[in-house]
This record gives sequence, C-alpha cells and structure tokens, in this order.
Amino acid sequence: MNYLAHLVLSGKNEEVLFGNFIADAVKGKSYLTWSKNIQKGILLHRFIDHYTDTNPHYLAGKRRFYEKFPKMGGVINDILYDYLLWQYELKHKNIQLDKEIIRFYRILDGLENKMPERILYMYQYMKKDDWLTNYQYKNGIKKALNGIGKRIKYSDNLENCFDILESSIFNFEKEFEMFYNEIKEHTSSFCVN
Repeated sequence: MNYLAHLVLSGKNEEVLFGNFIADAVKGKSYLTWSKNIQKGILLHRFIDHYTDTNPHYLAGKRRFYEKFPKMGGVINDILYDYLLWQYELKHKNIQLDKEIIRFYRILDGLENKMPERILYMYQYMKKDDWLTNYQYKNGIKKALNGIGKRIKYSDNLENCFDILESSIFNFEKEFEMFYNEIKEHTSSFCVN
C-alpha cells in the first residue's frame, strides 16, 4: 500500500497517523523512543506492509506486472492501490478523501519538526505536488510511476504499466475491494485510542 492508503487506515488519532507516515524511516526497535501513539502508528505501518505482502488478493494484481516489469510488481501495485482507493471511495462515498487529505496535510504540517530528515524531504515534494489528491487521476499515477522509475534508474517508461491495470480493471477493482474490506477490519484495533 502507498501513502494515501496508509494514512486512510490510520484512523483519527494524529500521532498514530504520524507514526504510520514516518515508519519507513524508523528501523528495528528504535520505534520505542517515540510516544506510545506514534509507536502504535509505526507498528500499524509494519502490520499493513506485512498483511499486504502476504494477501492473496493483492498478490494476484502484483503478479500481472511480472512479465513486463520484473522486480517492480509490488512498487507498481502499491501505487495503483492508491488510485483504486480513490475510485472505490468516489463510488461508495464512505469517506470524503478530498477533506481527509486536507486533514492529513494539516496534521503532518504540525509535526514536520519531528519528521526524520528523509521523510521530511519526501513530504515537501508530496505536499508541493499534492500527490495524495493527484492519485485519483490516471495522469497523477503515471507521473508518480515515471518519477519512481527515473529515481531508481529502473525504467523511464514505468507509467506504461497503467495499460496492464486498464486491461484487467474489473479484476483489479474486485481484488482491491476484497483486500480493502479485509485490511480495514484487521487494522481497526490499532486506531482505537
């Protein structure tokens, strides 16, 4: 799962959300130096990553990218899941992502001084280019994928994987919906104060 999905699954506690957001920069047991709710957010992030990496619905989508984009299936699927999350919420209207994203930025802005340097650097670009909102658009996803491909010197045409999504959109949407409903249930205990 990518940034938007992690934030959505964080619930309403601001420190849990922050911990989930910074977790990739917090290694091993160093999470124990943070407050209890930030620790909970870091552990939530790790749980989401593990659950995602072992979920059969998620893995089915990831495998569709192996032939044309070996080694990148997980990265691609993570980003596409933020696009699918937008499409799901636009259809079902369970949450208003546009308003939630404003809340996410407000919370993260208030805690910028606590962000690990690598996360702060990334966050400044995320906010400037409004990645979270732009994940709802095909062009926003293509731009994100192209940027990742260039940064890791893997491919400068990674955005072409969107054709694979579109050719199997019904399967991706069905898999995402099953996955999303399951992970919401499994992460709900992290979000209780």
